[in-house]
Amino acid sequence: MAEPASSPRSLPARPSLEYLRKLAKDKLRELQRADASARLADAQRAVAREHGFASWPKLRAHIDALASPADPAGTPARLALTKEFFAAIRRGDDTALDRLLAAEPSLANARDDEGSTALSVAAETDRPGIVDLLMARGADAELRYAHSAHTPLSWAVTVGSLDAARALVRAGVPLDLFCAAGMGDVPAVESFFGPDGRLVPAASRTGSSRYAADGTRLPCPPESPREVVSDALYIASRGGHAGAVEALLAHDPDLSFPAFMGGTALHWAYFAGAPAIVEMLLRAGADPERRDHVVRCPPRAFGICAPANWGWLPKVRQRLAEDPSLVDVMGGRGTPLHEAAREGHLEIAKLLVDAGADPGRRTPDGETALDLARARPDRERCAEVARWLTDRGAP
Repeated sequence: MAEPASSPRSLPARPSLEYLRKLAKDKLRELQRADASARLADAQRAVAREHGFASWPKLRAHIDALASPADPAGTPARLALTKEFFAAIRRGDDTALDRLLAAEPSLANARDDEGSTALSVAAETDRPGIVDLLMARGADAELRYAHSAHTPLSWAVTVGSLDAARALVRAGVPLDLFCAAGMGDVPAVESFFGPDGRLVPAASRTGSSRYAADGTRLPCPPESPREVVSDALYIASRGGHAGAVEALLAHDPDLSFPAFMGGTALHWAYFAGAPAIVEMLLRAGADPERRDHVVRCPPRAFGICAPANWGWLPKVRQRLAEDPSLVDVMGGRGTPLHEAAREGHLEIAKLLVDAGADPGRRTPDGETALDLARARPDRERCAEVARWLTDRGAP
């Protein structure tokens, strides 16, 4: 079974106080979506507990202890080398990587400032050649990404980097049920069920990131066999793999299972823009009105509101191309334009307005997109959206 994400070892090798503060701010936004009264201290405590510490002060003390100047891994030269190394991965510079690894082989298992491993960055950017290079140089394919429970392989299938995922499998990284479903490998999916249809033990070693109402991370993989199957159904739906979805539906998954963001498989099928899977899930009894835990949308609206909230421009464009009527769809907290304004995603706001979104529409709480952008003057991105909407005469 995968090591719980609450272990202190899920921290980056060289965690900084700034890194922790970023996690706490992200966690606060997440907690406030469920409870508007949540405060920074609540988020700090949740972050500390996720990493195996009883309190924020104890986590800070751990970070301070790691910052000893006697540690050569923290020297300016090493930090500069690590930064150069990760920049080379992101731009796909094999020549630079060869040179850097020859000079310092331990870089193969280094982490960047946000806790990403070299393999997880190569996976996220879908660079199979760099995956091959790192694996040949001793990269550990079991190291978890940042403060999550994702291996490079489960991260690759989660973000849709299937070329990198296939490179990891070719290099000998074993598939579990979650990753097989995320790759759409139907024979591999079926191999995790016995002749009696029961799930084999320890079928998944990875899974989706899920949180309880108080912000603590739920077990990954889930604990019960039915939840493991349901989690695999989520990632197959998110990846748009109809064959894997069909195979998993034969094993009684929970169609209301809350995976990442509390979204069900149906939420993620809409996100994927996979109408065949949407129909399959609806026929199986999936609830088209159930809301996720974050943007609080029913499945159809989630498909565009979630990427608008994240700032994922190509995904928003894809969803609009497939279904132009989504431009002003009302989710739990508002329309896609409200979600883009709330997080300061100017290019998405422009795309939506150009496609016909109404800047005058109000959220259930009576706020316009301009109101939401103005509510975060501390964020320059939100200020940019506010200026642009104002210049267009938005109310």
